[in-house]
Amino acid sequence: MDKKVEAKTDWSWMERHMPGVVAMLREQRAAGRGAHIDACWLHGVKRCEPGWFYAREGAVSIGTPFFGNDIHDILSKFQSWDEAKGAPLLIMKEEAPHDAH
Repeated sequence: MDKKVEAKTDWSWMERHMPGVVAMLREQRAAGRGAHIDACWLHGVKRCEPGWFYAREGAVSIGTPFFGNDIHDILSKFQSWDEAKGAPLLIMKEEAPHDAH
């Protein structure tokens, strides 16, 4: 019986070209949001669905562009456009609140 084997993708280039984004993702994982990151990655990067995951650092980007947040709110965190254009940017779908039991 033939089994479909998904090719393993080497994402090590991200560490070299998007170190700020990688650091943000590590912080999110350390905060316990790993399952949410994985879901956003699946939809926004692997399936190219807007509204899930988009990251940019310098001239490199990954995911499907969208602005789930107001772009003015994002840019207001920087002192100038020159600072903002090279800074790491990570936009993911808002995580659904967990049911309180």
